Amino acid sequence: MKTIIGVDVGGTWLRAARFDEELNLLERAEQETRTELGGDIVFDRLVETIRQVLPESPNDLLGIGLVLPGPIDPYAGILIAPPNLPWKEMPIASMVQQAVGGPVFIGNDADMAGLAEHQLGAGRGTRYMIYVTVSTGVGSGIIIDGRPYVGCGQAGEAGHMVVNPNGPLCGCGKRGHLEAYSSGTGIARIARERLAAGEESSVRDRVGGNLPEVTSRIVGEEAMKGDPMALDIITQAGHYLGVAVASLMVLFNPERFIFGGGVSQLGDLLFKPLHKAVQEYVIHPIYWQKTQIVLAQLREDVGLYGGAALVRVMRREE
Repeated sequence: MKTIIGVDVGGTWLRAARFDEELNLLERAEQETRTELGGDIVFDRLVETIRQVLPESPNDLLGIGLVLPGPIDPYAGILIAPPNLPWKEMPIASMVQQAVGGPVFIGNDADMAGLAEHQLGAGRGTRYMIYVTVSTGVGSGIIIDGRPYVGCGQAGEAGHMVVNPNGPLCGCGKRGHLEAYSSGTGIARIARERLAAGEESSVRDRVGGNLPEVTSRIVGEEAMKGDPMALDIITQAGHYLGVAVASLMVLFNPERFIFGGGVSQLGDLLFKPLHKAVQEYVIHPIYWQKTQIVLAQLREDVGLYGGAALVRVMRREE
């Protein structure tokens, strides 16, 4: 039986799984990344994880799909400068192929999550869709005609769209990006800043006045209880997501937006201001009237499914 290997390479966990050609998961393996051990040992751990799920015969392997944090060069198979891994300018595709066989394809984690949702989740049946994950950061994946759109290699970074040129600094060092307002990191930072300025909020009580302990989860929970400051921060996060979606709508006119990530679980608190901003900023109602905005369906293993889906897409195009 022909099989596909999907691999999710993260700063905390290394995961690999074997799939059949219909993307049914047959076997999985995982272990901690242990970045503190250094690049060579982490690579050895990655190879070890992949070997645990390889088919017995190399002839049964259709390919390996590596899902990686960006930035990457998917055409050259190079991992450029991941923020949470001990590698830089690494020809990871060729290195993995030498170690365990191949062919090996690589993709950005948000792009591959979008591809997985397109193939198996909330994006099924669409030709044009955009996936947005709102969690620690804000990432996105654009699907056009059933395959990820990556431009010259790094397209689709919706989290770094400028939504307010005079806005706060993003974690990347630039000002006014979507991620600075709507990511879990941004939400927590804004809450800490407002509390430090003396604003009253039940968020302060939740952390006993220890502001470094404020998280986006706490802010979201207090917003659900009706705390004015927390509610205002979440409303602002939804508003700027809507500003970004309005721009993406007129650029790509997708059939569907799919939202994943922990912050998206806030539901109407986030999505009501998002929809309001979309309707305010998009140039004509036809854009939002014909575009669905839904929640993602795939969870923890979305990276594994994305890697496997990448192999299937690439092999079909050969």
